[in-house]
Amino acid sequence: MKFFRFIGTAIVLILLCASIALTLTAGGLRFLALNPDYLKAFMPTKSYCAEMRAALSEDLDHVALLYGLPEGTLSEVVTDDAIHAHTVTLIDALYATDAKAPLSLPAYPADGFKSYLRANTAFSAEAVDDCAEDAAQAVTEDLSAVNTALLIEPFLKLKNHTFSRSSLVLFAAGILLSIVMLVFLSMLYYGKAKKTGAVLRTGGCFMGVTLVFVPVMQFILFGYVERLNITASAFRVILTGFLNTILYGWFIALLALELLTFLLLLFAIVRASRGSKNRRAR
Repeated sequence: MKFFRFIGTAIVLILLCASIALTLTAGGLRFLALNPDYLKAFMPTKSYCAEMRAALSEDLDHVALLYGLPEGTLSEVVTDDAIHAHTVTLIDALYATDAKAPLSLPAYPADGFKSYLRANTAFSAEAVDDCAEDAAQAVTEDLSAVNTALLIEPFLKLKNHTFSRSSLVLFAAGILLSIVMLVFLSMLYYGKAKKTGAVLRTGGCFMGVTLVFVPVMQFILFGYVERLNITASAFRVILTGFLNTILYGWFIALLALELLTFLLLLFAIVRASRGSKNRRAR
């Protein structure tokens, strides 16, 4: 009986770890990587907008110098709200596309530059229009650099992959399989070995979460995203913004589950050890 329980426990624990890992992987893909609402909510942060403004400054400074303006003058006109709005538009366009053709992105509006130049310079109406249009075009070209196969093609491959298309079904199946495995473990250790079963159940959940948590943590600890071999540009800010938003969101969710399952495992071990001490005392 003990031998069959040992074999059954090993099989069920392996299946439990696999089902939890499947659930978390499919869930992260479905609710983070392939969820435009999540990216629109958490990607365009203040630090992201500041990085984007710095990336746009080189071309805007070039336009400013052509019109006799100090460096940094036009960069300050690009507001966080404008960057936020463009980022939201970009995410919507990227997640709506099913073709490798360039995304349909709007031109950056020149109205902000015109208002600033009218209020702070003595330019003629024609010079204001010319400078504003050149500045808006420079920003548009920088932001449109994201229309490249380097981003669109890998994203479409991920989006159209069988695993991605079935991620919601796999997520639900993983949850169901995990519940079934937990029930099997409870049945194997029902009765006198109930506390041992509790340790095994929580330990299996902890190991399953760890299978996904460890590789995600490695990406963050070793800064793989920051080491992308891409020159400083608006494209790099957008690409790293996408990757970091997905990666850190996934990391936080996994860390919370890791801590929860660890505390439950610790509690189960303490209960089991107290039970063994009481039996020895008797």
